[in-house]
Amino acid sequence: MPTLSQLADLGELFGGVAVVASLIYLAIQIRQNTQTVRSTTLQQNTDTWAAFWLKVAEPETAQAYVAGMFGRPDIRPIHYSQFFFICRGMFIILEDQYYQVRKGTLDPDTYAGYQRAISTQMLAFRGFRIWWLQSRDVFSPAFVDHVDSMIAEVPEIDATAMLIDWQAKAHAYPDNPPPAPNAPESAPP
Repeated sequence: MPTLSQLADLGELFGGVAVVASLIYLAIQIRQNTQTVRSTTLQQNTDTWAAFWLKVAEPETAQAYVAGMFGRPDIRPIHYSQFFFICRGMFIILEDQYYQVRKGTLDPDTYAGYQRAISTQMLAFRGFRIWWLQSRDVFSPAFVDHVDSMIAEVPEIDATAMLIDWQAKAHAYPDNPPPAPNAPESAPP
């Protein structure tokens, strides 16, 4: 029959195993929770940007967006107001994402993709740069430094550059491109 001391030692052993098992279980739960938070954050960001860009694509909003991109001094007051608030909304989203990635809730690779798009498809255009000069003081100092460095890294380009690039690629595209995967054989032109 085991002695009281042996039973105590056995109890300590089982207790130690239970603590290790609990720590392993906790680590697994934390990892799964982190993955869930990141997945949810990514989905929320995707939904936010999709809704934002669909709104910008509406005809009246698109006119203001394009007028603002050019950064001309003769912009109509209504277009200026619309462009101002489009940019305000866009930069609020960007600042939120900037802090999400710093806190680890947004994947850095995903954010890097957002940054490339923002740099080359917005911050390269005069109108966004002018808006940033007007409004940068309402954002956090760390985010201001971040956007300033993004602007410094991308040269300013004419607002028609993307359209010109599209047109060049469309002209160079073969007359009879192969059908897209899973596309019907006789798709309309």
